[in-house]
Amino acid sequence: MFKRKFGFAIVALLMTVALVLGGCTKDKSPKDALQASMSKSADIKSYNFKGSMVFEDFNFPAEGDSAAEAAAVLNLMKSAELSWTGAYRADPMMMEMNLQLALKGDLAITFNVPVVMTEKKIWVKIPNIPMLPIPETVKDKFVELDLEELAKESGQPLPNMDMAKSQKFSNDVMGILFKHLDEKTYLKSIKVKDAALPSDVNASQVVQFHMDQSQLEGFVNAVVEKIAPEIFELLSTNAEYRDMMQLKQEDLDEMKKTLEEVKSGEVSKTIDEIKKELKKLDITANFGIDKKDYPIYTDAKISAAIESEELTGSVAIKIVSQTTGINEEPKFEIGEPKAEEVVTMEEVQAEMGGMFGGFEEEL
Repeated sequence: MFKRKFGFAIVALLMTVALVLGGCTKDKSPKDALQASMSKSADIKSYNFKGSMVFEDFNFPAEGDSAAEAAAVLNLMKSAELSWTGAYRADPMMMEMNLQLALKGDLAITFNVPVVMTEKKIWVKIPNIPMLPIPETVKDKFVELDLEELAKESGQPLPNMDMAKSQKFSNDVMGILFKHLDEKTYLKSIKVKDAALPSDVNASQVVQFHMDQSQLEGFVNAVVEKIAPEIFELLSTNAEYRDMMQLKQEDLDEMKKTLEEVKSGEVSKTIDEIKKELKKLDITANFGIDKKDYPIYTDAKISAAIESEELTGSVAIKIVSQTTGINEEPKFEIGEPKAEEVVTMEEVQAEMGGMFGGFEEEL
């Protein structure tokens, strides 16, 4: 019952995440600034980036025999910080990212997972984790994943790595969002000096998006009645977008049918029930844009508290991302691995005794 009631809210929040990750520019109106920045982002051909994600709160108490185990997991989640740095180039396509997971507390540990991607291959470096018995023969090696081979084996099409097409699709979706969201309700400009930006972020304008539980009903209604139908229509009329998303027309037809059933249902009643159990919802995101209208910084905090018969607790997540060196020569620190640094998945499975068995099939 809980999952069904919150289905509508999840759809709406996914739209919010798209908005949070979209971006923003000079002293235009907040909506104009976001739209100008979104359009400008289509011109980005290379950049360096960094970011982080941390749970500022994660509290879902458990009872009974699993309470101690659940408490340990919760403490681990609250002490964890995921961060990343990387670089991207459109032509020839190459992206690298160094993921770092830091766990604090009595069992403090930090490990890195470098990832390199081209149009047809991905290399993932095997992390050196002290608690795992990783053989010296594969330690610090890169596992090579051939996307064409994986596509053949799985019977699925090769994943589309066209970043320009992805950006165009994102722009079209954002355009639909902006058309139906009330600027005065969700957006405002804030002074750069009041935005608490890092010292190395040279923003000329900051736009803030904010939504709390009092605005949830209007947001959900906009998504169900206007935004989602237009996005489905966009996908239905654009075969390239469907191919990129690996969607078939029958998939979209089923989504439309489900949406129509939602529209004809008691949406307001469902939202009222959600409000009774959703004790807190606050989504705040600041978008920093430079003098050329490029989106260069985002920080977002999402917090929620739920109280129901099936689930009670609270969660708060903070995400920060920053882009630098736009359209300059990107600074690749890892680079494409050399032949002697690469091992196949089969070799890893043989050395690790099946520890990673099934990984290839899941991709």
